[in-house]
Amino acid sequence: MKKDAISTGLFIAIGFLCVAIVIAVLIPVVRDVINSADDNRPAIPGVTMTQPAESGPSAAAVHTPAHTAV
Repeated sequence: MKKDAISTGLFIAIGFLCVAIVIAVLIPVVRDVINSADDNRPAIPGVTMTQPAESGPSAAAVHTPAHTAV
């Protein structure tokens, strides 16, 4: 009777250990699959607020406001 209890206990313990190993292996695999599925979103470029540097006399005319006489 004692031998049956020990063997049943070992069977249950080894079963739990196998299930734990399978879960520990499957969680990273599933996480990688989910993360790679999320990478299919299109990249939206950001808006840059920089203006190109201009030089010469035309640059002064562009950046100065026009005054009209009233």
